[in-house]
Amino acid sequence: MLMPDSTESLIVAVIYENQFNWYVADKEVWYLDYNKRIKLFREQGYEIKEEYIDDERQELLLLDTSNADDFLSRMSKYKVTTQQLKSLLESSISQEDDSWRYDYNPSLFIDFDRKVLYSSYTEAASYEDYAPKEWKSEYKNFKSIIPNNKRYWLNQYF
Repeated sequence: MLMPDSTESLIVAVIYENQFNWYVADKEVWYLDYNKRIKLFREQGYEIKEEYIDDERQELLLLDTSNADDFLSRMSKYKVTTQQLKSLLESSISQEDDSWRYDYNPSLFIDFDRKVLYSSYTEAASYEDYAPKEWKSEYKNFKSIIPNNKRYWLNQYF
């Protein structure tokens, strides 16, 4: 299992076919429309070759409901349970270092069923800018819409 680390990986809530799951995976795989990202880099003078993109995204540059099943199958090794996240969070809490507050804060909410992406990722990447055209996407604190039985965090910390 990949450990949450806000500089390298994200905690992502995903809904697909009415199923809610958590994933902890490299932050690069969560740009839903990778074509937009490639275009932006090219406009800045950089070349991104598809073979350099993560295996999970090969031939899936645009993620949508039509290929979510394929993508999530590829991502199955990054799926984690609420209890696993809760245990990891509890063991990471430290009075000397507060990086756990960032590492364990959920960053993305992706609902493939309703075509919604909410991002609360605080770094430079704006995942909401890379959603497919038909999607609703915005920078938003989405923790209140997570079902109570899926909330791994300790309310006094977040």
